[in-house]
Amino acid sequence: MHLSRFGLLALGAAAVDAFRDTSPFFLASTSEILANSANIKTSASLFGDLSSALGSCPSEYYVLVNQPGVHSSDFATRKSAPRLGAKMLGKDKAIRSKMSVNEVAGLLEVKQIKDLLEEKCQAQTTAIDGASGSYPSYFESGPRIIDVEFPMLSLGSDRADQLSSNDGLIADIIERIPSSSKYTLLYITSPREFPETDSMVYETEEAYPDSVRMELKRDYSSDSSYSSASESDRNTSLFDEYQFFTPGLFMGFMASFLCLIILYIAISAVSSLQVPYAAFEKDTSTAVQKKQQ
Repeated sequence: MHLSRFGLLALGAAAVDAFRDTSPFFLASTSEILANSANIKTSASLFGDLSSALGSCPSEYYVLVNQPGVHSSDFATRKSAPRLGAKMLGKDKAIRSKMSVNEVAGLLEVKQIKDLLEEKCQAQTTAIDGASGSYPSYFESGPRIIDVEFPMLSLGSDRADQLSSNDGLIADIIERIPSSSKYTLLYITSPREFPETDSMVYETEEAYPDSVRMELKRDYSSDSSYSSASESDRNTSLFDEYQFFTPGLFMGFMASFLCLIILYIAISAVSSLQVPYAAFEKDTSTAVQKKQQ
């Protein structure tokens, strides 16, 4: 019993170490976008999928959120990012397309996506400093990129509160988008283990003067409309909604099981054959009769 528990702990430790340099990615859009979720992808493969999905410019607004220093474990409960969780779990009826990758291997550059949208869609960029919590009171008509840069997530006890506060700021920014316009939210993350993320300095330009900006800072962690979820919701992971045992795997296991049964029957039939030793001796009686004649 103790040996079995030790084996499970060792397996879990190996899995955590294997995905130490990965981070999740989320996409939610009010437009129809052909996007497929996955458990793990490389950053190059993910960028290729995004290039195909966003190349046709499906929305007027593109909210690019860059949150460095997170892991998939940070989204283990819906309380960590309730507004994002509502969009990814289908509770936001305005969302028509969604995509999530649990583990992105490699660093997905926000600049690559911005360059793609600026080139393909001729989109203008509005930069927002997530650390200050301030943003424009309105956004000009699209196509427009709303670039939200958050600081590295803290490693202290306020880590969950900081992530929830950032989630609330994103929700407020999306509320400023005209209701008649379509938008696409791209939540891009990077793990802390990457040296590039530790030394990266984000520079944002002031797209609006101070006279047209609104300073909004709220304590989203105490928002009763989102923190009063039931006990089952708080203990349910975002990844519980995904299907890991697909029909393809089930059919493969069934085919393998049938092949093993056929192989077992064949080996049993061959091993059950009984041949007398006399069958391998040469019959000399016929030769002797012919010689006597």
